[in-house]
Formats: sequence, C-alpha cells, structure tokens
Amino acid sequence: MNLDFIPTWANAIAQFEGTAPGTVASRNNNPGNLKFAGQAGAIGKDASGFAIFPDPATGFQALYSQLAKYVSDYPNDTILDITAHYLGQSTPTADSQGNAYTYAAYVASALGTDMSTTLGQLAADPPAGVPVPPGLTDSTDPTTGIDVASLAPSSGVSIGTIAALAAIGLVAYLWLVD
Repeated sequence: MNLDFIPTWANAIAQFEGTAPGTVASRNNNPGNLKFAGQAGAIGKDASGFAIFPDPATGFQALYSQLAKYVSDYPNDTILDITAHYLGQSTPTADSQGNAYTYAAYVASALGTDMSTTLGQLAADPPAGVPVPPGLTDSTDPTTGIDVASLAPSSGVSIGTIAALAAIGLVAYLWLVD
C-alpha cells in the first residue's frame, strides 16, 4: 500500500478548511477540523466538539492517521464518497456540514485526479490511474516532518524498495529521452 499521497490530501483538507489566524482550525491546531474522538495527542475539545491539539504538527499527525484509516477501512470509496463521510453525511450532498461536491473536487484537483477515483486506486503501488511525477518519492511531509510511511499497515513492501523502483524508472526514462 502506498500512502505517499496522504500529505497532499491532508494539505488540501487544511487549505479547504482554512488556516488563517482566528479560524477554528488555527485556534485548535487542528488543520482537518477533526471532531474529538480521543485522538492520540488531543488535549481536549472546544464547545463545538472539535479536537484541540497542542501544536499544528500533532494536529497534522491526527489528520494523517485518520486519512490512513480511511484508506485501510474504505478502499472502494471514491474521493467524493469519503469526503461525504468526512463531513458526516450518509451520501454526498450540500448541507450544514458542507458541500461534499465542492470539497471533493478541491481535494481531487490537489491530488491530480477526479472525484471518482477510489482510495484503493490512490493507494495502489504504483497508483492506478493517477499520474505519478517522475523521480524519487519521499514519505516525509515537508510541512510537518511526519513520516507518512509509519502510518501504513505492513504491506511487505518497504519505502526503500519503492524508492529504488522509482529510481530505476527515472533512469530508464532519462535513458529513453536522451
């Protein structure tokens, strides 16, 4: 299972939720506006039930963990389906919790795909139907320094193996275009 897309997904969620000073996400160090559910690192919840974290890195770690759990638990859900679930909707809609269609389109665009892509396709190794930029991948999110690979259930394929295969692909690509 390849979870290298999770930092991009998490950053898209953080941007969509709003990171400006004074927002709920900013005040609570909770970039995904996760509802409190006893997440590791959470130090409480606000009056609306959103988790409060001691710092943004801990909030991102909780968001990464939630997204990795979604990939594991709902591999056949599309980006649209999981966005509705994330918003607390039983089916995609636009309600007081948010507009699943607008949100999913934003996330899909950030991931370089469309709303009908499943989490299983995103997590395929290599991703199925999702363009992968040439070159080595790094499982550490530069924004938070969190190693996303540590969130992956054991798949028997190491990040080193994936990086080596990516390097071989890059060398072959460079050789072919030379």
